[in-house]
Amino acid sequence: MTAWKHLSVKKSNSNFENMYFHSLSPTSSVENGECYFNALNWALNNRKTKNIRNIAITGPYGSGKSSILCSFQEKNVNNDLYFLNISLATFKEDKQDNGKTKNENLLRLIELSILQQLFYKEKDKNLPDSRLKKIQSFTWKKLLFIAIGCLLYFVAIVNCVKARFFIDIFRLNVSDSTETIIYYLSLVISIIGIITFVFKSIRIANNLKISKLNINNAEIEISPKINKSVLNHNLEEILYFFEVTKYNVVIIEDLDRFQETEIFTKLREINLLINNSEKINKDIVFIYAIRDDMFIDKDRTKFFDFLIPVIPVINTSNSNEILQNEIKSIADKISENLIDDISLFIDEMRLLYNILNEFQIYKQLLSRDLSQEKLLAMIVYKNICPNDFVKLSNYEGILYETINKKNEYIRNKIDEINREISKCKDRIGRLESLKIKELDELKSLYVFQYIGQLNGFNAFIINDEAYSYKDVLADEFFAYFINDSLSYKFQNRHSYCYSTQVLLKFKDIEKQVDSQFSYEDRKQQIEDWNKGKINELKSNIEKLEQKKNEVRHEKIQNLIMSKDIQIEANN
Repeated sequence: MTAWKHLSVKKSNSNFENMYFHSLSPTSSVENGECYFNALNWALNNRKTKNIRNIAITGPYGSGKSSILCSFQEKNVNNDLYFLNISLATFKEDKQDNGKTKNENLLRLIELSILQQLFYKEKDKNLPDSRLKKIQSFTWKKLLFIAIGCLLYFVAIVNCVKARFFIDIFRLNVSDSTETIIYYLSLVISIIGIITFVFKSIRIANNLKISKLNINNAEIEISPKINKSVLNHNLEEILYFFEVTKYNVVIIEDLDRFQETEIFTKLREINLLINNSEKINKDIVFIYAIRDDMFIDKDRTKFFDFLIPVIPVINTSNSNEILQNEIKSIADKISENLIDDISLFIDEMRLLYNILNEFQIYKQLLSRDLSQEKLLAMIVYKNICPNDFVKLSNYEGILYETINKKNEYIRNKIDEINREISKCKDRIGRLESLKIKELDELKSLYVFQYIGQLNGFNAFIINDEAYSYKDVLADEFFAYFINDSLSYKFQNRHSYCYSTQVLLKFKDIEKQVDSQFSYEDRKQQIEDWNKGKINELKSNIEKLEQKKNEVRHEKIQNLIMSKDIQIEANN
């Protein structure tokens, strides 16, 4: 991760013009497009006889719906079809406001966007009677023309009212016939000016909106805050738009991003009103590009008159083949295994093309020492999880936490191995410092410790048989010491011999002989020494050191697969 953040940009003289990029825009080249085109042609050609007014092209995100519509418009040969494209490429944000979503505001914004795209498509001169006015730009030629026109109108009016006004001012010598021609020309210009003024005044008056009427201090006011749909509120404008323009096919895309089915109801209602209007002498068809899961159950058949399903060109099952073919021309060090792995996350063509585009740019700009496979993997992650990729630079996010877990795992594992090594070294140290290296010699220590505390000791009694201290060193007899089931024979001051139970406990004798290690511990040490345990422990240390090195270089992939670390994705 640190290497990615501090990658050096190389100074390269590579020819960037030879790089082959892919456009993410809808393309006119569509696989199996004729089938979709035939369906669209049939629906549009029969829109009147079959009453087809609302057509839906359905398919998953990235299946090529926009490309089909784009290609259909380019290849259309029907001169009776005029297309108007509306795109709502905006992403919905589900923000909460006092526990309620802003559905109403969202719908109004959607409707407003649709209305804006309708009217900003056409020039003002094509919609002269529309109340929805846009800023007009005047060229100097147009301003000069208007100024000259106004001046001529003013001169013509003055000349009609007082025929010789300008002749007398400028002391012009004109004949009677010329004066008559000037008079009638002024009259014609005045009439044209008055007609133009009246025509413009009627249009301006028609476009005025009255929101308040005041008669003798009695007011009637229409509140601008009435909860009304934007489309319904501007229905007359929409009808006027389709009345004066030639558009009869409206293509609406990206409307499904908002997950609001109510807008489809309003658009269907608008479409019905347009087609039922006596003012509009053409059939208007709305074509929607939506996802399959936009409607629940069978609801979508109620909204649309004709549906065309789109089969995705690319999905997770075949994206590896497409990626393999595309990657060959731009990289030669990408394994098929990596392509098979990353293709599981690529399910649409635009995503695949953008990965290829970014890979080429990064590959050209970054150092050649960087692994192409690692670079491609990072580019795929950048495109699939862009938010987490940005957080990576700020030491945050899921990937950063996962890498941190690897470091934490390595630290814990190395600490565990170091503890094992320390134990081995301690055992070696104890074995090398052993003074007693024979088991009988060890047993003698404990036997003499007994004898030293038994007054008048003569012999040990085991199963009514007397044994000397050398005899009890055998394992079968020494077990009686360990089990505290031992008797001994002693001689009093009168030289009489008696036998009695040994009251001393072996645990107490162990502590007196060695307060740190028990008899079994010391016995094990002697056995280890005799078996050459030191060499075995040294061999174990070497193996543990090698294991430490392997842990340091362990791949995060293996740790995830073995579940030594787990990825905790935030929902």
